[in-house]
Amino acid sequence: MKNFRVSGIRFLRGSWRAAWAAMAAGALVAALMLGLYIAQPGLLTRLDLKIYDLWLPRRAAPAPSPIPAIIDLDEASLAAFGQWPWPRYLMADLLTALTEYEVAAIGLDILMSEADRSSPDRLKADLERDRGLELEFSGLPDDLRDYDQLLAATLAEVPAVLGVYARFGGEAGEVKAPPAMMSLVERERPGARPFRLSLPSAPSAVLPRPPLLGRAPLGFLNAVVDPDGVVREIPLVIRLNEEIYPALSLRTLMLGQGVDRLTLVSGPYGLESVQAGGLVAYVSPNGALRLPFIGPRRTYPYFSAAKILNRQVSPEELQGRVVFVGSSAPGLMDLRTTPHDQVYPGVEIHAVALDALLTGNGLVLPPWAPAFQALGLIVIGLLSALAFALARPLIYLPAAGLLSAAALGVTSHLFQKGLFLSPLYFLLTIAAEGAIFLLWRFRQEEKRKLALRIAFANYVSPEIVRRIAEQRGDLWGGEERELTILFTDIRGFTSISEKLSPREVVSLLNSYFTPMTALVREHSGTLDKFIGDALMAFWNAPLDVPGHPARAVAAALAMRNKMAALSGEIKAEFKVELNMGAGLNTGPAYVGNLGSRDLVNYTLIGDNVNLASRLEGLCPQYGVDLVVSEATRLGCGDRWAFQYLDRLKVKGKTQPIRIYRPLEEAEALARAGELATWGAASGFYQAGEFDRAAEALAELQARHPETKLYAVYAHRVAKLREHPPTHWDGIWTMKVK
Repeated sequence: MKNFRVSGIRFLRGSWRAAWAAMAAGALVAALMLGLYIAQPGLLTRLDLKIYDLWLPRRAAPAPSPIPAIIDLDEASLAAFGQWPWPRYLMADLLTALTEYEVAAIGLDILMSEADRSSPDRLKADLERDRGLELEFSGLPDDLRDYDQLLAATLAEVPAVLGVYARFGGEAGEVKAPPAMMSLVERERPGARPFRLSLPSAPSAVLPRPPLLGRAPLGFLNAVVDPDGVVREIPLVIRLNEEIYPALSLRTLMLGQGVDRLTLVSGPYGLESVQAGGLVAYVSPNGALRLPFIGPRRTYPYFSAAKILNRQVSPEELQGRVVFVGSSAPGLMDLRTTPHDQVYPGVEIHAVALDALLTGNGLVLPPWAPAFQALGLIVIGLLSALAFALARPLIYLPAAGLLSAAALGVTSHLFQKGLFLSPLYFLLTIAAEGAIFLLWRFRQEEKRKLALRIAFANYVSPEIVRRIAEQRGDLWGGEERELTILFTDIRGFTSISEKLSPREVVSLLNSYFTPMTALVREHSGTLDKFIGDALMAFWNAPLDVPGHPARAVAAALAMRNKMAALSGEIKAEFKVELNMGAGLNTGPAYVGNLGSRDLVNYTLIGDNVNLASRLEGLCPQYGVDLVVSEATRLGCGDRWAFQYLDRLKVKGKTQPIRIYRPLEEAEALARAGELATWGAASGFYQAGEFDRAAEALAELQARHPETKLYAVYAHRVAKLREHPPTHWDGIWTMKVK
């Protein structure tokens, strides 16, 4: 079958069915992501907002406009003129002072919904009601008897906008409000949707008290708090009953420009733009303006209200500005969280909105965003599905990186243009496609490996099947490497098998081999073969096993302990007793596939393999169940304790070796005194001091008559005392295997 390659992707002429399947899977994933986009789950919404916050500081934005400024009721002002709320005559003085500074307009980020309780008339009425006191003021001008009336008169003379707070969700507040003191023009493009249906509608509002109401235009103070508690946008227009009211920033700007007409343009999705004079602000269908924060708090100039009242500010600093009166004092609780700051004065949010209106720097979620997301998700889904399904795994990351860069590049470019379209769902689609097809490829690979295991399991050991499946190294070659080899054997199995039927023998061996094989595997060993009732295993092949001598000893000890637990079950079922012996040796051996061309076995050969078998055969000679060579003992380091057994030449060997019995920690501690005495006895024996060795061995036999090792040495020492050797090197030569 011919094939052709395009940009590292190989297509087979017979693989179009796979391509269509991949595209179908990609379309399905894209549809699921589109469903998530429509549902807007809370976690993804928060992630989306964090992306917006990360992008905002990197957006190219103009310098702050010189028009907005903050008149701050800061802590210095409160210290100079008293705690908040100030008497309304003081607020009137502040407005008068700002007018003298020739500001263009004043926006009051203050709710004046309650009467001024410090007014003389109010104070007189309260004392008479609460204390029965009749209070009279002499020499008090009439305009200072009611501070609310004084402020109302001032508002009629200054370019100020009063703050109003819209109540949503059934909160208590005034239901009726005066007319918006402006004209409203509604323009509809072809196919437009009535924008009033999409505007937030407030059933009530917190309004200025009656003496102030109607003396100045109204502007709403509301800001939109996102689910993570961050302010990122404000409603530029709000519907209260059937009246449309602008935000404080917009209404103050209109007042400063001498504009009293507001034009609302609607399109197929709802509201599209808000126009005042020559300014155009593009908004979301619900009338929201995304705030383009271009810096942290105090991006715009702050002027202390105390300095304004004391005329301590240069007139040039305020002339022609649009100012917002509010507070940065923590005690007044008008602090918000924004993408730039955890603590941001709420009054400065109006300055940010005003700056956006003046510079046209606002951000908006376009009404066609859902259509863009749907189309983008389909394109991204199909492209990523084709890339991940048909490309080689080596280009997975480059393909994912390229697709992600494209999604980020397009949405980032639009963000610079003032349109926020989230890349989140595009990136999630790419990640989901990659994960799905990676899992699919993994499953296909596992199916291939399973087929290999099934095909070869009857011929070679599972470890080699795994290597064949992974295709690592020269599977049919061999190598010489250091191994730890284990041989085990059932003592007296010939006589045991004579008492059982062949079927019972097989059942008994299965009961014995199953847990023993499991212990070999648990300790990172490789099972080589079963030889009748014997088991052969090794460590450090085909894979490296760090600390393999200690692991092999651990396996042998575990097998001994398992044998003790298993012998009772076997005796109950088969009426026979089983005892096991094991030999361990460490050293170089050849390991690889051996056999004919038709049948091979992964096994090992070498002198060290034969020595391990010989050590297993020594167990009954010394009355122990485990015998290890000195090489294995040294390879274990301090992991295990060992009891010295002998220095000898096994049958067929010319080089002497030292052999040991491994001990678990508890056994070594319990037998500390015995082992010390045995160490002294074996030392006397090695030195040829047979009389002293005999005394120590006699003591050991008296205390431990069941220990065959001491009896073997006592018999050996007796013969040496009877026939002293002419040259003694402490080496015993075995005559049997």
